[in-house]
Amino acid sequence: MSIQIKSNLKKRFIVLPYVSKKCEDFARNLKKVINNSFPSIEMEVAFQATKYIANYFPYKNKIERPEEHANVVYHIKCLACDADYIGKTKRILIHRIKEHKKIESSACAAHMVTNPGHHMDFENINIIDQASNDMKLKIKELLHIIQKKPKLNKQLSSQSSYEIQTLLIQAYPQFQPSQNK
Repeated sequence: MSIQIKSNLKKRFIVLPYVSKKCEDFARNLKKVINNSFPSIEMEVAFQATKYIANYFPYKNKIERPEEHANVVYHIKCLACDADYIGKTKRILIHRIKEHKKIESSACAAHMVTNPGHHMDFENINIIDQASNDMKLKIKELLHIIQKKPKLNKQLSSQSSYEIQTLLIQAYPQFQPSQNK
């Protein structure tokens, strides 16, 4: 009878999918075959679940209606004139749009109040950009406002290259604008 000292054995691992109890039987048989064929190897089997939590949420990233999106930059137009507004929201867009309809401090609501007969096209909001966090949303919103110059954005006149650089430095600390301006 020979006794092997475990410290001399080379430990090897294999990962197998766990489907049923039969997998455990297969693993035991595999270990026996490996140990008999290669006495210097100690085989260990680890099981991995075949289902991941993402399997239980098949619709996570399949949002079809624009108003159900979050982390977006959006564009709203007036149905009666060429007034428009660009905004951003981290929340689900429909909740932000409800605020635009009700809160008088909203540029969209103010436009409708001061211009009787004017209505913002809340049914056809255009999502013009998305981002993974609020800082990137702010930058994208700012760049779209500067590019499209929407008439209802109050912050349009206050936008400056200094503000853009400040946002870029906050988002990307490695960014250093040239000092020769």
